[in-house]
Amino acid sequence: MSLRQSMAGLHTWGGLIPSWLLYVIILAGTIACFDKELDRWMRPALHQESAATMSADQARDWLQRNVKDELHAFWMHGPSEREPYWRLGWEVDGTGEGDNLTFAPSGGEPMPGTVGGDFFFRLHYTLHAGMIGLYIVGLAGMFMLVALVSGVIIHRRIFKDFFTLRPNANGQRAWLDAHNLFGVVGFPFHLILAYTGVVIFVSNYMPAGLQVAYKNDIEHFFSEVAGAYHREEMHQPAAAPMSLNALIERSQEHWNGGKAGWISVHHPGDASAVVDISEQSSESRVGRPLSGLTYDAATGELLHEQKPPVGYSFYSWLAGLHMVQFGGSLVRGLYFLLGLAGCALMIGGVKVWVAKREARGGAGIGLVRSLNGAVFAGMPLASLVLLWGNRLIPAGVAERASVESWVFVGAWLLVALWSVLGRRQPRRLLSQQLALGAVLALGLPLLNGLTTDHGHLFSTLLRGDWALAGVDLTLIAGGLLSAVYAWRFAQPQAEPVPRGRRVLVEETA
Repeated sequence: MSLRQSMAGLHTWGGLIPSWLLYVIILAGTIACFDKELDRWMRPALHQESAATMSADQARDWLQRNVKDELHAFWMHGPSEREPYWRLGWEVDGTGEGDNLTFAPSGGEPMPGTVGGDFFFRLHYTLHAGMIGLYIVGLAGMFMLVALVSGVIIHRRIFKDFFTLRPNANGQRAWLDAHNLFGVVGFPFHLILAYTGVVIFVSNYMPAGLQVAYKNDIEHFFSEVAGAYHREEMHQPAAAPMSLNALIERSQEHWNGGKAGWISVHHPGDASAVVDISEQSSESRVGRPLSGLTYDAATGELLHEQKPPVGYSFYSWLAGLHMVQFGGSLVRGLYFLLGLAGCALMIGGVKVWVAKREARGGAGIGLVRSLNGAVFAGMPLASLVLLWGNRLIPAGVAERASVESWVFVGAWLLVALWSVLGRRQPRRLLSQQLALGAVLALGLPLLNGLTTDHGHLFSTLLRGDWALAGVDLTLIAGGLLSAVYAWRFAQPQAEPVPRGRRVLVEETA
């Protein structure tokens, strides 16, 4: 057996088995490219731009008034260009439980809960399953690396096939052309993103060296690797804390005008309390280890300045390359389009597998058809239903963010059931699912206009708020595209006309 033949089997089965999971991971990451813009869209209080009047001390005062548990730590982040509001989170000492919330720019009151764009970010790298999900995503990333490399080996005419697209050919040929096209277009991007996605969590996937060298002392490991600072609890009452606003001003002077990012306070009720202030990242660079300053919470004494070593600087660059926190909307838009190409790559590959085996009635066709409908259509439809739920669930509902999550899960389960029942007529099922997607996507901008005062499309376009308008415009574009293909798949499928052998001029003579 030649190398190409062995790689063909590896590519087929190594790509097919995790393809549905990879589709979910890639689509969630694609949406998360604009997670902060989606977060604004899902919070009507942020639709009209206004300057935040809150301060770090006011956020801490709110926490002291409303949370009576003894805290292990709390953290906050001030307004930025993409997130014009204050965020606050905390962890209860001894339990690991906590919460987080956001404050309205004007008034400083917590906004109604929502999963926001962060829902897709966490789905992308943990599947909302904690450490188990993190390991599953890492395994899927390894499968993707194998499928990409083996795909290059088995395609001898990869560059010639890049310029070949025959949408009117038979099903297998058309899907294979699409698979090759999207594979070549996004190959460097998908290879880099798959590699960096695995490398970012290498300490979780390969913890043996850490456990042996540092004897399971995780704090010591990260203090050396990232240059962080840690102080043990003294178990003594804390003195009156110093103003966080003053420490932020002092840090910004230290950075010669650099802005403060995350502010965290560890052991706030203990005499060992420290305040960590990190420098806010800039979109002008791919990724760099940010300067961090640690102060004594009571006296304001500067205890430590974070100076990460070279190895951690390279790690930060890889993480920044994966998380696209650079380059502004243009680079995020490019990542978004290449992410969609990755989704199309997965769909095309599975469709090729189905088309090859449909004629000879191979085993597993029904299962694959069901999974195709449940995953390839299920996640986009569930995501659209989540946005509908965001607008229709009353603001005062308790645990509102959890309700939105269950709306997403419930919608996905219904689509999965629908796909199982309709698996014998895949073309009709796809047409119906696309039609539903068109209705949901095109209806969201209208629903947004009916339920908000300043977030409808005409208002955002008039005031030049392209970040907010872009969500509605993307929904409209996706809805129109879904409607066109729903109509196409609803038409009777034409029988392919057999192509006769071409007779040459010399032969006729």
